[in-house]
Amino acid sequence: MTLGPNFDLSSWPIARYQMPAHVPDDMAQASIAEFDALLARNQRFVLVFHGPEMPKDSKHFMKLYRDWFKRTRATQQRLCAGGIRIEPDARRRTSFAVKALSLANKVFLPYPYRVVANDSDALTQARAWLKD
Repeated sequence: MTLGPNFDLSSWPIARYQMPAHVPDDMAQASIAEFDALLARNQRFVLVFHGPEMPKDSKHFMKLYRDWFKRTRATQQRLCAGGIRIEPDARRRTSFAVKALSLANKVFLPYPYRVVANDSDALTQARAWLKD
């Protein structure tokens, strides 16, 4: 099963997602299909995020993503051992961490989520979650 250009599965079960800066409306459904394909593998994984926090000016994609997130919540909880955002900038990393904590408290993310400084830290965390 192949996923679109935003995903790199070469280190499976560590899946890397390059957050696009923008998702045009005509590409929004295809982008959501990438996430569906990830879950369709039906294997435990860790998702490592790179790039922007969220795509800008991508209202249609964000609506579809929120709907997808709610619809697949139980599957995400079962399959995703955790999500990790890599943010080298310390100030932005703190901002991401505060937002993640807020989200966890408001919507109870279906998996653990961490913000780390580099790829080495991300891999260490991913391997720890996959051992559990």
